[in-house]
Amino acid sequence: KTAKIWMGVGIFLLLLPSVWAQAEVIELDPSQSMIITGKGPGQDGAINPYLDRESLALVENIGEYPFEVRIQTRGKILEIREVSPGKMEEFALKKGVELYLDTALPGTARVNFMPVDESP
Repeated sequence: KTAKIWMGVGIFLLLLPSVWAQAEVIELDPSQSMIITGKGPGQDGAINPYLDRESLALVENIGEYPFEVRIQTRGKILEIREVSPGKMEEFALKKGVELYLDTALPGTARVNFMPVDESP
């Protein structure tokens, strides 16, 4: 039984780097609001290859100050959540929503996307 648990942990650790393999690091300037995904090619700060279906955004704060993640659609705000330094938050994205990072202070975020059916 213990061997199965360790095998599961090992598989998870092997897959974890592939989750971050597509991740994009985004630098945020003070008092910046940046669209991360949802506007379309050439306008997004990060590419969500799953825009055509429900997906998850994994947003990690790798900077020194907190920032907010804002999810909205057609100008209507659906959710705002703060991400503290050193923390990672998961955001469910329905087809057609926009994801923004808002900050008053300089920041750095790592953002990755995955389809709902492959979440860790």
